[in-house]
Amino acid sequence: MASKPATCQFRFQAVPGIFIDFVAEARNDPSFRATTLPGLGLVARQYETDRDQTADKDSSTNQKPWERFREYVHHLNSQNAPSTTYKVLYLTRHGLGFHNSFESQVGREAWNNHWSHLDGDGNVVWADSQLNMDGINQAEVLGQFWLDAVSNEGVPLPGTLYTSPLARCLNTTRLAFSRIFQEQGVKFQPIIKESLRELVTDHTCDRRSSRSWIVENFPDYLIEPNFSEIDSLWTGKHWETRDEHTARKQAVLEDIFSTDESAFIGLTVHSYAISAILRAVGLSEFRVREGSSIALLVKGERIGGNL
Repeated sequence: MASKPATCQFRFQAVPGIFIDFVAEARNDPSFRATTLPGLGLVARQYETDRDQTADKDSSTNQKPWERFREYVHHLNSQNAPSTTYKVLYLTRHGLGFHNSFESQVGREAWNNHWSHLDGDGNVVWADSQLNMDGINQAEVLGQFWLDAVSNEGVPLPGTLYTSPLARCLNTTRLAFSRIFQEQGVKFQPIIKESLRELVTDHTCDRRSSRSWIVENFPDYLIEPNFSEIDSLWTGKHWETRDEHTARKQAVLEDIFSTDESAFIGLTVHSYAISAILRAVGLSEFRVREGSSIALLVKGERIGGNL
């Protein structure tokens, strides 16, 4: 487990027993990839806020499981000290990109040693990779899942959507969430955060496009302050270490927990980015399939109780 930087202001911990344990699944099967589950894998259980405390957990209330869980989350936030906050993180991995499919085609060794350092092969471009057709289909299927989950199962709509600035995440966010926001009459306005991007490597797929390109192609998205015109993180020469990446995700979670009052947060990110978030909230890593959403209940405590 990577140690947290000395400057961190929060201690994060994923709350166990709420969602299906993907960590255990991955421990038993190294090839395991988490996928979007019905109800996002919410475990059938009772909460102290259930209206009928004596009833059977599966059949005694008219409330849907996610409605009961939402009340429980709000209860946790109302009963705890101001220095402690609970948020449900919906973690979405982008759909399959051209970089993913080309690596599968040529093999990891050839990809890492040669192709990943190029912008493309003359036919396909994977610098700041876009979604390929499979990835678009995955994101559209995920959009239907979110439409059903929010409309029919009582899964709360994300109070805020955050996304990595890389094109594959910007597109996945639009395909997965814009329709349900429109259906619910809520303005679709994701926030782009630089620190949500993938592990920074020397691969061109990890180099983002310019701010101007993002504004032109995603005009309904908000961009966080101090977002540079040209990518200032990618040099083509440096790989972030595991600890550096974890610290970056720790910092972005601290920013969200400090400034966002929403209890349900959507984050559209990448495979290694999800791994870094898992480390930041005290979980062992597991992989998530492209175009999938998972959920975590995370407790954030300000260190020393400072406000």
